[in-house]
Amino acid sequence: MKLLFNADFVPMTYEDAHFEALVIDDEGTIAFTGDLDRARARYAGAEEIDLGGKTVTPGFIDPHSHFMMTAQNFTNADLTGAASIAEVQQRLRDFIEKRGVTAEGVVQGNGYDHNAFVEGRHPSRQELDEVSRKIPIIVNHASGHVGAANTRALELAGVDASFADPDGGKFLREADGTPSGPWEELPAIAILEDKVIEPREHVDYFAIVDDMQDLYFSHGVTTCQDGATMDPFTDALISLAEADRIKLDVVSYPMDGFGGTAQEIIDKHASYDGRAYHHHVRFGGHKQVLDGSPQGRTAWMSKPYEVVSEGDDPAYCAYPAMDDEVVYANCRAAIDTNHQILTHCNGDAAADQLLRCYERALADSNNPNKMNLRPVMIHCQTARRDQYEKMAQLKMIPSIFASHIWFWGDVHQRNFGPERGPRISAAHDAMDMGLVFNFHTDTPIIPCDLLRGVWCAVNRVTKGGVQLDRSQCIDAFNAMRGITINAAYEYFEEDRKGTLEPGKLADLAVLDANPLKVDPMKICDIEVLETIKEGETVWVR
Repeated sequence: MKLLFNADFVPMTYEDAHFEALVIDDEGTIAFTGDLDRARARYAGAEEIDLGGKTVTPGFIDPHSHFMMTAQNFTNADLTGAASIAEVQQRLRDFIEKRGVTAEGVVQGNGYDHNAFVEGRHPSRQELDEVSRKIPIIVNHASGHVGAANTRALELAGVDASFADPDGGKFLREADGTPSGPWEELPAIAILEDKVIEPREHVDYFAIVDDMQDLYFSHGVTTCQDGATMDPFTDALISLAEADRIKLDVVSYPMDGFGGTAQEIIDKHASYDGRAYHHHVRFGGHKQVLDGSPQGRTAWMSKPYEVVSEGDDPAYCAYPAMDDEVVYANCRAAIDTNHQILTHCNGDAAADQLLRCYERALADSNNPNKMNLRPVMIHCQTARRDQYEKMAQLKMIPSIFASHIWFWGDVHQRNFGPERGPRISAAHDAMDMGLVFNFHTDTPIIPCDLLRGVWCAVNRVTKGGVQLDRSQCIDAFNAMRGITINAAYEYFEEDRKGTLEPGKLADLAVLDANPLKVDPMKICDIEVLETIKEGETVWVR
């Protein structure tokens, strides 16, 4: 038994809730919350832990990220914050030298943002060839939806002037049809992954799994997601679980459309399917991707993007990843097998597609439990008010990428103009509709700092200092619900996570300040000091 006291407990049951002491039983469950004297009388002999006035909240729950992809933080060149293509080139050269990469290997770089480059564009294959013509090089944009490859990588993938672009993706071309280096969307990177990366890159997940988990624990996260698990990743995740190397609760959503169906992956590891964790891992349902990223100008929009560069098509709205029949089939497969489905929709045209296809699949399905599956729209960057109304009718959860406000809000103003740009991540509309919305980080796209998402939802200020639509700001309590009890609801775990109440798991985040009491502009400065999973400390700053 452990008795925690002298803390600012934030139960998240209601806005002004508080208590003096919290007791954790030997099974890692909260046994008591209430007065300190009553706790001492009832649990005499418990180990007393004086928290010195620190703040304690429920452990943060990540409603969408990519746990297995966090391996990239340790295996790939870090291009985050690069200010030019020349800087990207130098970081890649340094990585090759440090790691001793040869022509038999492959180099990946992650996290560049062409919007921040002095050149204002993606690297060409020739510019990546200047780093190496012999080693295949693939660089991935911070969004994860666009990037570039050098000539050697394109050759190994068989992508030349005669190569037909895959449905829902493309390789940009020179005048004669030769690939110029940049690529767009998951079907394109899947070709590079299959032909170049997977045969040459051998990640030792057992060597880095503790570091992967510490990325989450350091931000107070006690439950996370692997939000687009493909077959090789699934095998690796299950292997880690069965070796008892996972301490963080990980909910996996296998993805439709890349070498098989989500259900085929789930059936392969059927014992992990359902609401019960096995070695801290379980399947939560299916995943599909309907469009790209707004900062990469591949989010599928109902109205055109703004013209920002010479040669931009004034009618350009980007494009879908798949047609309605495929989306309907994916939704129907999830509903008929009694599974939740998570769907990536950044653009409002993609959101329209999901809503009409899911509604049709619901009508056609004979599953008696079909209205209780809690489908999730991931990102919701440009979701309209009428779409939130439809989500409420379908009992759909909006998982909002609120951190976009800070990281790419300035880019969205440029891409979408003065009417649509300021309205991104419209959390107040979701709250008005009574939706159980939440906030995610899409890690490793950005760090898994859920408090940054809370800060963004409350303040709506961009990295450039621009105040976005104030009518979409929400209060700190409801924003914190988006990373605690509302996020638990997405996983059907609101009965055991998300608030500090007896009977729930003792998953706790210990902070240096209370997000409900500090100046709202200071929420993003709050530090996680300790993370506790089922009563045991798993990380300390």
